[in-house]
Amino acid sequence: MGADITDTLNQTVRGSSMERGSRMGCGSPTGYGSRMGCGSPTGCGPGARGRSRLRGALLVGAVIAGCLLPGAVSAAQADAVPPPAFTDIAGDEWFAEAVGALVAEGIIKGHDDGSFGPNDPITRAQMAAFLTRALGLQGGPASTPFADVAHDSWYYEPVAALYGAGLVSGTTPTAFSPEVPVTRQQAASLIVRALEAYLAEEPRPDAGLRPAEDEVSAWLAGFRDRLLIAPAHVASVAGAYRLGIIEGAEDGWLYPGLNLTRAQMAAMLYRAFLQPIMPRDGYPAAVPAESAYPTQSKGSRGMLVAFLESRLTALRYPCGDVDGVYDDRTRDAVMAFEKVERLPRDGIAGAGVWQRLFVAQTPTPRLSAPGARLEVDLTRQVVFVVRENAVTEIIHCSTGKAGTPPGHGRVWLMQTGWQECSVGWMFYPCYFYPHIAIHGSSSVPPWPASHGCVRTPNWIAPWVYSQAFIGMSVDVYY
Repeated sequence: MGADITDTLNQTVRGSSMERGSRMGCGSPTGYGSRMGCGSPTGCGPGARGRSRLRGALLVGAVIAGCLLPGAVSAAQADAVPPPAFTDIAGDEWFAEAVGALVAEGIIKGHDDGSFGPNDPITRAQMAAFLTRALGLQGGPASTPFADVAHDSWYYEPVAALYGAGLVSGTTPTAFSPEVPVTRQQAASLIVRALEAYLAEEPRPDAGLRPAEDEVSAWLAGFRDRLLIAPAHVASVAGAYRLGIIEGAEDGWLYPGLNLTRAQMAAMLYRAFLQPIMPRDGYPAAVPAESAYPTQSKGSRGMLVAFLESRLTALRYPCGDVDGVYDDRTRDAVMAFEKVERLPRDGIAGAGVWQRLFVAQTPTPRLSAPGARLEVDLTRQVVFVVRENAVTEIIHCSTGKAGTPPGHGRVWLMQTGWQECSVGWMFYPCYFYPHIAIHGSSSVPPWPASHGCVRTPNWIAPWVYSQAFIGMSVDVYY
């Protein structure tokens, strides 16, 4: 995909001041920032939460009933504040107004370093905190079924409050997965569910936010990737679009599975809780439905590439920075993914890659042993970095054309930089057999092509060297 996809994800912005798209990119190599940004659950006082809850209830109840209360509008306008001073927000961005209003209400905060992190992904824990503040929820059950939500964690109270109100569930019966990013379709469901909680207390509880079942398809007809919306989120996405909480890109793509950024989240929350909700008065123009995203390859840029990189990183295929640029590192990660998933090995994110990307899981190691070690899969032509019996990185490699002997070895010699041997040059070689090493190379095709060594791309060879140590186990198998 070329530059035409760069700014396509404008779906969470509406109006002349909010129609400039944002790029999804994360500074961390993992693509999943761990900074909370929303602070502890006590970071927003009850007063601010109460004001937000009252205003949201007035706006939602009045607009859905068809007669917007003048007081609700004037209150929202009266509380308009300039965007807060964040080091990474100039004030004229499409999301600045929303951020300023939400910060003023105590719903969201910036990071401790003074930044807002507009392109950082939102985690499930963070979204729970934001929604709890927007709804004004406090308290909750004394316990939850989630083993990964500890009582002393900053997010226990918001998760417990939402769970107690029946507004969230776990990713499994016993796991909430607080650090897992929230996707666009998941955010739509969470926000629509929260608005429905408002309406349950209003004089018009029958005023539904989700369209009638026979209208859902019509409201989604303007999205090319509507077939990629998970069944559990279809009605909510349709409702969120009908109410103007989300927007599709100009080229017709919704990208329901992309991770939601802090900027996009701010725009959605702002419209849902602090602005009058204005339902659309007609269905969108229908466009052809696509079952896969556009093919991405080296040279492609934009939101879709950033999502590809973040998803690969989450599955343990390192690709460098998640920057939305399809470079050699992205290609190598796609190549490793194709190998593991038994797809054609071309380093191009085509239909097959997209179809597998949403359902794939990180593979498990073949063997079991304590500590850090390496496994070289000669059949799939990848190197598994294993720590405490969990695969932490999967690296594209090329082994011996005439065969690399299977068996067990240990790293016995490590060298830095370029080293010349009898068959050519090696970059940061780590020998695990008498004459066989894992090393960087300028040529790493998708098939066995070396003289017996395990070639990896040059860009990752120094990192492999930094993780290896004398005596490290290396297991080679078909």
